[in-house]
Order: sequence, then C-alpha cells, then structure tokens
Amino acid sequence: MKMKSWIRISAVLLCATAASQLQAQSSAARGGVSATPTSGTAQGLSGLLREPIPGKAAGQAPATIYNPDSLYQYIDGGADIYLLYDFKALLHRDFKSGATEVTADIYEMSKPEDAFGIYAAERSPGYKFFAIGAEGYRDKGILNFLADRYYVKLSGSGPNVDPLLDQFARVLSGRIGGTRTLPPLLEKLPREHRVLHSEQYVKKDPLGHAFLAPAYVVKYALGRQETTLVVSVANDAQGAKSRAEQLAKHFKQSGEVAPAPQLGEGGMRGKNSFEGRVIARTHGRYLIVLLNPSENGSEILRITAQSLP
Repeated sequence: MKMKSWIRISAVLLCATAASQLQAQSSAARGGVSATPTSGTAQGLSGLLREPIPGKAAGQAPATIYNPDSLYQYIDGGADIYLLYDFKALLHRDFKSGATEVTADIYEMSKPEDAFGIYAAERSPGYKFFAIGAEGYRDKGILNFLADRYYVKLSGSGPNVDPLLDQFARVLSGRIGGTRTLPPLLEKLPREHRVLHSEQYVKKDPLGHAFLAPAYVVKYALGRQETTLVVSVANDAQGAKSRAEQLAKHFKQSGEVAPAPQLGEGGMRGKNSFEGRVIARTHGRYLIVLLNPSENGSEILRITAQSLP
C-alpha cells in the first residue's frame, strides 16, 4: 500500500477506533454492555474503587475483573490493540448516584509507556484536554485519563453527570498516584513547533514498517507544513544500525537514498514517489527518522539526537 494512503487510512482507523470506544462507553453507562464475571484477578486493582465513592454512588453489582484471556468478553473486536500494549487486567463496575449512572473501566497495563500507548491510540489532538494524572480529556458524559500504568475510562448519563465524572477522576487519580507525566523519552524531544497531543507510542508498524517498532512518533508543524518525527527504539546500537540499513534498503528499492554524514552518525537522505522525503540518523540504540522534513528538519534531527540518552 502506498505510504500516504496508508497514513490517511491509519488516521481514519484511529479516529474510528476512538469513536467506537466512546460510543461503547456511552452504551455501557446506559446499561448497554453486559459484563460476564471471570476468574481473572489483579492485585490491588479492586482497591481503586473502594469506599468512599464520590457522590455517594452505590455499586449496582460486584466489580468484574477481566484478564487477557477474557477481555474479548467485554470489548469483542477491540481487545487486540489492548493485548498488543501488554494489557494485564480490567476492573469494571457500574454505579448509580440518584438518577445519575456512571461506568468505571480501569485498564492496568504492564508499564506506563504501554498505558500511554493505548491511551494515545484512542485520543485525538482535537479533544478537550485538561489536567489530571499524566493527561486526560473529556466530552459530554465521557472522561478518560492516563495515570502511571493505568488507563481510566469513565462514562455516564443523567443529571449533573459531568461534575460527578470529574469527582470520580480526581479520586481515582489520587489513589493511583505514581507517574504523572508522559513517557520520559517524549519529555526530552523538541518542544518548539510540536503539534500538541500528537505524541504516540507505536508497537506495530510505525509508518508502515515493522522493522521500526517500537517507536515514539510526534508531529511538528511549521506553517502549513507538517512533519513526523519517529524515534525507533532498538535494544542496542547494533540494532539501531540494522534498522537504519533496512530503511536505506527500502528507499533504495522504492526510490533513491544517499549517505548524509552531515546529519550525524549513520546519516542518510531518501525519497520515493509515495512516502516523499526522509532524513535519518542513528544515536546509540535509537534510529531517528524525519518524514517530509521542513526547512529546519536537520535541526530537529540534531536536537533530538542531543536530547536522547
């Protein structure tokens, strides 16, 4: 598939995934999802919804915990991406406070970067973001946020539902504690001209190339031109070099590529008719790629390399 088409299709799929998840949350809050209890357990997970509960909300049934083998029972068709990001357990429970209903879904992932990965895959830069945990966003009857290795999804319906969701979120964020920032590597990348909330952690086929996974992906905008920065994380320097060789081979076969030592270690420039232009270099165990670089692309590449450990 041609790269520009792949990127457009991927963007549509991510938006569709997010929309379907938001619809599923709203359906759950209205009683549209029937959860089946499983034997899965997650140490300490149930304690996040211990008494007292905001708004004097009462649980409508015992909490349900889903594990990797049973997640399909709750989000059939949507479980695969959670499993890709090392899903460990989901705590699900419905509450009612007067005429207001709330559904709490707390996904526990193996590591904070995995929680960020699935959270980022389901958000859009156009959402209404606010400060909670590491990051959160809301819509009418919907409030999702990231905190440490947890991805929390709250939904509800009824009078004054949004203030109640806010109370739930504050309590859960406090109980989770832990890391309240995005993955450390993202914090090191250039801030200037970054498209806010465009950061992602991609564990499968970044830019359509399996050999680049896993990778952090961030978009930058200079005027009307948008460029994509990819920091591919290998196990060691040799792994990064191998990824650079595979990238060079790809552009040699599909277009053209040439060494560019002025860009730094392993520097290269490439282009083809469907991906456009790229510049890239290695730095330790990282391969840094800039797709369709702007005029200051080489500077972004340099600053990125200097900021990485």
